[in-house]
Amino acid sequence: MPNFSHGLSGIATALALAGAEFELPDLVEAATAGAAHLVTLADTSDKGFRVPLRLPQLEELERFSYGWCHGPTGTSLLWQALRHAGVTEVAGVDVTEWHRRCLHSIRVSGLPERKYPGFWDNDGRCCGTAGVGDMLLDSGQHTDFALHLADVVVERAVPDGAGVCRRFTEHRNDDPLLPPGIGWMQGTAGIAGFLFHADRVEQGDKRSVPRMDTWWALGPVSKSDPR
Repeated sequence: MPNFSHGLSGIATALALAGAEFELPDLVEAATAGAAHLVTLADTSDKGFRVPLRLPQLEELERFSYGWCHGPTGTSLLWQALRHAGVTEVAGVDVTEWHRRCLHSIRVSGLPERKYPGFWDNDGRCCGTAGVGDMLLDSGQHTDFALHLADVVVERAVPDGAGVCRRFTEHRNDDPLLPPGIGWMQGTAGIAGFLFHADRVEQGDKRSVPRMDTWWALGPVSKSDPR
């Protein structure tokens, strides 16, 4: 699982940030080497950047995911971490271009449509819509699409007593509808955070609030960014 949550992308991000903050160039060098290896694993055929969910591929799993945990949403944070550490290129390509390609793969993936069982059955931060939308708002890119994702999350709300919740599905289970969650990564708390962020942006406040998991990845990716 080479993407952000369990694998190479997340490890390289941590090394780049630690190297930058503690002035340890050997860690930045290791992070850059990890990123270069990640490039060899990626599908870049459509000028995007997506790394398989698992290597080797298991038949019962999707080949690619697009969320924070196992897709270009989380892996995009690696390129911004390298930029923060002063790295400009990996495998002969500017790190801002690799970042742009991650966002391109997200945009052409088909989400948030639930095209078939197993594709985009989750609206949480880790594996689903809220995580994608919040990352896009933090980056200042594809803002209209991020706000569309917020609208979709609102539409998918399920009445629950005096409030609402979201129900994700696991199509491989006998009962595919999962119980509602309340946590940050897989539940209402994280979704609510995204919706608050989207509301501020829609009202004209495009500031991103630094958090422990994204403080290095806020704002435009280059001085020429149209934002």
